[in-house]
Amino acid sequence: MIARRIALLATLLLALPAAAQVPAQGFIYSVKKDASNLTYKLHHPLHEVVGKAPPSDGKARLLPDGTLQVNVRANVKDFDSGNSNRDAHMQEATEAAKFPLVDFKGQAKGVKLPTTFPATVPVTLKGELTFHGVKQGMDVPMKVTFTSEKEATATGTFDVSLDTHKVERPSLLMKKVDDKLVLETTLKFVVEGK
Repeated sequence: MIARRIALLATLLLALPAAAQVPAQGFIYSVKKDASNLTYKLHHPLHEVVGKAPPSDGKARLLPDGTLQVNVRANVKDFDSGNSNRDAHMQEATEAAKFPLVDFKGQAKGVKLPTTFPATVPVTLKGELTFHGVKQGMDVPMKVTFTSEKEATATGTFDVSLDTHKVERPSLLMKKVDDKLVLETTLKFVVEGK
């Protein structure tokens, strides 16, 4: 009778899905540049400016304790709104030669690798954005969709204040763009060596 109960218990345990395991060193992901982009939107009373750029570099690390560390960079000169004069003016306003990078470093706690795929995990990265040489702490809400334990896409939208980052807001017909720059991210990460 006891042997039957042990056999039944063992069968039930084997039937349960195995929890995804993060290796002791964690998973180290690199951003896949050709499948990722950063989009910025600026509002002017006469029109909206939309520009895109690929990230220049990006890494993420998921540790066994559930800590997710992220660092993503983009070159200011790579942002393209489809209008070379406007882009040149924006590079002048952001002093791209002096401050060539936009850099975000952040981390989130309690991130669990899903047991089935695909699966989406909400994450809030607490970090610091460096833009125009000014660092600003911020929380960035993201959705991370794991297609496997070795591949994930992170999407999110957050606001950046041009005034806080000491960027002289560009103007057209004596009207400046709004202070708020909306940054949308789509970042595809793959485990290094994949």
